[in-house]
Amino acid sequence: MAFADFIKDLLHIGDGFHVSRIERENGKQPLIRIFLEYQLPYSKMEGIDYKLYDLAPVRTWQHLCRFEYPCFIVCQLPRYIDSEGKIKTMEVSFAEKGKSYTRLFSAHVIEALQAIKVQNTVADLFRTSSYIVRSIMENAVSKALEARGAVTELKTISIDEKAYSAGHNYATILVDSQKDYVVELTDGRSEKALKTLLYRATLEEEQPQLERVNIDMWKPYINVIEEVAPQATIVHDKFHIVKKLSEAIDKTRRSEVKNEPMLKNNRYTVLKNAHNRTEKQHSVFERLDQANLKTAQAWHIRENFKSLFEVQDRTVSGNLLYDWMEHSITKGLPFVNKVIDTINNHVKGVINALVTRTDSGRHENINGRIQAILAKARGFKNFDRFRINVLFYFGKLDIFSLKI
Repeated sequence: MAFADFIKDLLHIGDGFHVSRIERENGKQPLIRIFLEYQLPYSKMEGIDYKLYDLAPVRTWQHLCRFEYPCFIVCQLPRYIDSEGKIKTMEVSFAEKGKSYTRLFSAHVIEALQAIKVQNTVADLFRTSSYIVRSIMENAVSKALEARGAVTELKTISIDEKAYSAGHNYATILVDSQKDYVVELTDGRSEKALKTLLYRATLEEEQPQLERVNIDMWKPYINVIEEVAPQATIVHDKFHIVKKLSEAIDKTRRSEVKNEPMLKNNRYTVLKNAHNRTEKQHSVFERLDQANLKTAQAWHIRENFKSLFEVQDRTVSGNLLYDWMEHSITKGLPFVNKVIDTINNHVKGVINALVTRTDSGRHENINGRIQAILAKARGFKNFDRFRINVLFYFGKLDIFSLKI
């Protein structure tokens, strides 16, 4: 096999082209340029042979590194006159129309992104720019979403907010709770934002297919679900309520620590579950409990709420919840009582959580993984970049079948 043919096979450039020459450029960033020429007198498009008209201006595509050098393909693509008399540039198999990189380069970048999850690192590995890497991600997500189309089988979903940058910029995230993936997300957390999100995902304004919706007690979310999916069971799940009660414990500690030195430097001692404490923390908490500090009382209230989810007879869940609220409020803990008032105002959704035993655990797991992406990226400058990253990594899109 001639060396030029060998290089052609490595490039996966298809028929009609041949390698006319190879140039190596030395300098601060050495690279290889591989020049292609088209040899056939016609262009075959959709099974039809068109006579060539001329050559388009020179174009360059980045390819995989070869022989430890960044590699670029250089070519003047042939142009032809189609059946309508229009001059068109021939499309090639080795690169997508309008892209400055080859399909094979894109495929390997996608694999690296899935493994590394840091765009700048991948850009350095492939000796390219972060812009190119981001372009590949955006193109992959766009094509995969188009191939997926509308999501029509959503029955159990979780809706939550996520800050994606400094300055309280929030996105609303829709998760399929059954299949454990991010369906879509949109900028903001208003009623309009959630309506936009549901429509973008399903291409329907009404959502009669929804059976259960896990959301926190954010009023705009509740309003939208009651409007577009009145048949759905709204669940204010355990995770969000326990989070509110934990915040109440911490606020109680901060108000009490001024007069109770035992609480100093023991924030995590009073926030942890009993089985997660160290021996030292167990000993400290026992002293706090024996002293009947308000912080310890707040901790017991939270744990008693969590125990409601362990009761086997779900038919008594509502009564048990009311008993818990009535008993807890007598302790006279302002921060805890504020949470209880919130629960009382949304009691139906909390009872639904006790009866159905569902929560947003999967959503919170995804949120944790999204947070890791946010940390690596140090936040995102705009929502669009955040959306592409979330869908690329957590949307379970069929990206790999589309990459080459």
